[in-house]
Amino acid sequence: MSDATSDAKSDFKPIAPRQTDEAAPTSVAPASINVIDFRRYRLARLIREASVQQGELARMMRASADERTQLAQALQGAQRHLATIADSYSHLLTRLAREKDFRTACQEAAELDDLDEMIRRRDALASELLDIRRAARPGGPCLGLAAGCDRPS
Repeated sequence: MSDATSDAKSDFKPIAPRQTDEAAPTSVAPASINVIDFRRYRLARLIREASVQQGELARMMRASADERTQLAQALQGAQRHLATIADSYSHLLTRLAREKDFRTACQEAAELDDLDEMIRRRDALASELLDIRRAARPGGPCLGLAAGCDRPS
């Protein structure tokens, strides 16, 4: 079977026989050389353009990585800032609740008929208020109360 295929190939002849360099006329040989050189030139130009594009892509990727790093750092800073704010609000709400309880207790003590019990409760509550205010964090929000039982008598 392989002999049949080789015989079939030998029956086909090219339309224009290829000439070698020795037998080629001078007008045909330079034209084929120019075509080959032009193809090589185009290939070299495409390779060079691809190299330039690859360099630009690498530069853009480095710039993108730098921007992502800066964005991540900014987001971490914002997250820390928001956590600090949330902590401050939590602390403030706790403190306000304790001071509200203190004021309610002051009002209840003021409504007592027994003067000695009222003074004892007032003193205990005043010392508790001082403890509340001392527990405030340094540099945190400091709200002073100017009304109610926290005034010195």
